[in-house]
Order: sequence, then structure tokens, then C-alpha cells
Amino acid sequence: MALIFIVDDSSFARKVTTKILHGAGHETIDADNAERCFELLSEKDPEVIILDMLMPGKSGLEVIGELKEKNIEIPVIVQTADIQESVKKQCLDAGATCVVNKPSNPGELIKAIKVALGA
Repeated sequence: MALIFIVDDSSFARKVTTKILHGAGHETIDADNAERCFELLSEKDPEVIILDMLMPGKSGLEVIGELKEKNIEIPVIVQTADIQESVKKQCLDAGATCVVNKPSNPGELIKAIKVALGA
């Protein structure tokens, strides 16, 4: 299956997301901030990034912008507790493939992974 990066400052959210993805047969690597995400990107080639919207340091939107600036073309799924449609639109307009809500709904997250992988 796919190698998926999980970037979220919440260790609980990373654990829940990891459990869901491992249950679906995916391999995961997690980072607790944007800087660690970019360090890992220099070492590994994930097929998808699951990205928290609000983190200390760089926000999810800033990470999406930096990925674009560096010409890193990896599908990004934004995972956020913010349920406003305007936030969802902002993420999609910035380049996110999908937006899913926290807490993670396993079916919704796996569906978003399939979309991101083009399956």
C-alpha cells in the first residue's frame, strides 16, 4: 500500500490516524510540526501527506504553500477540527486534495486517501 506522512502537533491525533491507516494496510511516518515534515521529505517519498490545519510554527496552509514553492507535488489531505465551509474552501483553493474533519472518521479518511492516490 501507500507511504503516508501524518503531520499534526497532537500526538493523540497522530496515533488515531496511524491506527486507521495501518488498519487499511498503509505505512505511516509522522511529524509533530512542519519543520520535521520537511526534514522527512528530504529522506522519504510519501504518496500522500495528511496535514493538520493549526499547528505551532507553520500552519497547514503555510505548509501547502511551501510545498508548492519547492515544487513538491504530493497530494495533501487537510485534517482539521474546523468545520466551517470557508476554511474547507480555503484549503482546497490553496491546493489540498481533500479536507476531512477531526476526530477522524475511518471511512471518510480512507475514502480521502483513495481520492488522493487516484484510486
